[in-house]
Amino acid sequence: MYSAFLWCRLGTFPTASTLLASFCNLPYRRLLLFAGIFYFSTYSCAFCEEDPVPSTKSSLPPPVTEILIQGAPFHQPLMEVPQSTTVVTTTLLENKGSTAFQDSIDSIPGLAFAGGTSRPRFFLIRGVGELEQYVGAPNPSVASIIDDIDFSGLGIVTPLFDIEQVEVLRGPQGIRFGSSALGGAISVKSNDPTPFTSGTVQVSKGNDELTSGAAAVGGAIPGTDQKLQVRFAAFSSRSDGFRSNPFLMRDDTNKRDESLARMKVKYDANSWLTFDAAGWIVSSNNGYDAFSIDNSLTTQSDRPGRDDVGVQASSLKTTALLPHNIKLVDIASIARTHQGYAYDGDWGNNPFWGVNAPYDYFSDTVRTRRTIANELRLLSDDPNYEHGESYRWTTGVYFQRLTEDSATTQLSNDEIYDSLQTAYRANTSATFGQIEVPLGMKTDFTSGVRVEQRNATYGDSQNSAFSPTYTMLGGNASVSHDIYENVRGYLSASRGFKGGGFNAGPSVPQGRRRYDPEYLWNFETGVKGAWLEKRLTTNVALYYEQRRSQQLKLGIQDNPADPLSFTYITESTAQGRGAGVELESSLRLLPEWEVFASGSVMDTKYTSAPVELQGLKGRGFSHAPSWQFSTGTQASLGGGVFSRIEVTGRNSFYFDDAHNQNSNPYTLLNASVGWRASGWRVIAWGRNLANENYAVRGFFFGNEPPDFPNKKYIQRGDPRAYGITVGYDF
Repeated sequence: MYSAFLWCRLGTFPTASTLLASFCNLPYRRLLLFAGIFYFSTYSCAFCEEDPVPSTKSSLPPPVTEILIQGAPFHQPLMEVPQSTTVVTTTLLENKGSTAFQDSIDSIPGLAFAGGTSRPRFFLIRGVGELEQYVGAPNPSVASIIDDIDFSGLGIVTPLFDIEQVEVLRGPQGIRFGSSALGGAISVKSNDPTPFTSGTVQVSKGNDELTSGAAAVGGAIPGTDQKLQVRFAAFSSRSDGFRSNPFLMRDDTNKRDESLARMKVKYDANSWLTFDAAGWIVSSNNGYDAFSIDNSLTTQSDRPGRDDVGVQASSLKTTALLPHNIKLVDIASIARTHQGYAYDGDWGNNPFWGVNAPYDYFSDTVRTRRTIANELRLLSDDPNYEHGESYRWTTGVYFQRLTEDSATTQLSNDEIYDSLQTAYRANTSATFGQIEVPLGMKTDFTSGVRVEQRNATYGDSQNSAFSPTYTMLGGNASVSHDIYENVRGYLSASRGFKGGGFNAGPSVPQGRRRYDPEYLWNFETGVKGAWLEKRLTTNVALYYEQRRSQQLKLGIQDNPADPLSFTYITESTAQGRGAGVELESSLRLLPEWEVFASGSVMDTKYTSAPVELQGLKGRGFSHAPSWQFSTGTQASLGGGVFSRIEVTGRNSFYFDDAHNQNSNPYTLLNASVGWRASGWRVIAWGRNLANENYAVRGFFFGNEPPDFPNKKYIQRGDPRAYGITVGYDF
């Protein structure tokens, strides 16, 4: 299947991949629009004849909810995963009135992001991750997986509408995701089709001219004996982006204009063969005008930027039950992503600069990425499996072909003075396996390994050319033990890896053109459990990490009079370590009243650094606050009314490895109150209600004529936001 699917663009496809192949060549928007209209118009009356299924959603979760983690090598309950993991559910997102992942980041221990974009794209887990990609090839440290499609390095590209859950897995995830998951992984799963009719519609209105609408519907196609099930979802949202630009007399130069269309199909061919297909279209036509000379929300750009992302992606998952309780799973995916990223380099205009004018710079980059991947897995599927009583295993192979072409144009006073075109190709192959065996009725031992090879080629218009090949090895081992009933402890060790690469550009010294792969050792112990008749749940983890050949990416300003003249160099000669504690806990004081708390304490340090960066030695990692927390309460007040209050905060953190500028600590207040009854929900929500001034990214360089002194510039996070969401579930 892989070879036929891999070359879908050639127009030849196997029968099992017919649906997936159709997504390779036809106009996506027309296909999904037609499918949705056909679905609604043809089958809505038939669905109306079915008995409605009452909503099972509640303001508060049951005392202990069994959540299956699907991003781990084995699909297993959250309480049994031997690693620190957080799950964000659809009910939690609804209670927050949120459809954007960034609204949940402050609530997740150990997770951070570096700004510089309209939406979070560069994630860090326990201080491990990227800060930007102005130049060079993609080389992420935190995997982003959406419905089995790899979007690593692109962030969570989809709005979180009609989502089943978001999983954040901390620590190396090499067995499952390879070199993209040195620091961890974020896995998103949307709602699957159901054998019964179900769906939701919602609209939202808020400040900053926020307007959004969404709908999802699905069920079994009549006449197929429930063998063929589909679900269609659509979402659209627009807001101004919390900036005003008096020079252009506009308040939408930093706008957010995002839409989604998704279709999922499930076909149960027979008792042993199932097909699951998903097709995605995501469009973000966002502006980017986030920085100002005075670090305020008032900008002076004469040429506001943009941060566009267009995604067309599909996946096909084939599951077959083989003899001897063995399951075969084949996951094929294809994705095409178009990014447009542009910004005003001087953040001003000629009247603003006065006697120092003309002073006008603009940068525009277009990237087109294509990925084709296939993973084939065999795993034991003993229907009588229970941990501590039998063994289970999984093994498989993985292939990916990634291409990324980019074109960057830089202008000064409306004239092009520099440009760069690049072409990157990478073929990745891997083999992996993991086994879990009982050491007794209450103890399990798990061990796994992954070997991955990457062959890459790179060339650009400045005569840079590289063809590196890397072979990397990672693995894990853990022991889990049932301490008491509903209380489980674990001890684990894992080794993650991240590919090496190269530094392009004419000003890069010859001896610094390449850098080596990075490796990370993670040692972790934790306890997950439920006490007090399952009214109290707690997950706590302690970890220690060692980073070897740690990669540092530095931006060096070549000409202070040119805010775009930077040379970016990645080094792999540093070493580092990190240690911390992560906690998530909730206590149901009454059947209708719950309090919760989560957070992390983290200590990171560079233990060695390159000669020219000795100032980093002994310093903490960038975007790695020493503490962060989230605490609050939620309650059902009777009559379907509920409320939620949450306070989140984090300590100061360093903005970058190239300088020692840092942020200020901050605390955010979020709250919501709502009503649910008979499928209806009305939720009034507010975020950053105290209107805290806080930073999500910072730079330190010269950008102000005539002397161009180095100065700290920050991108501020969103100010106070509030609104109301009305929805109906059926």
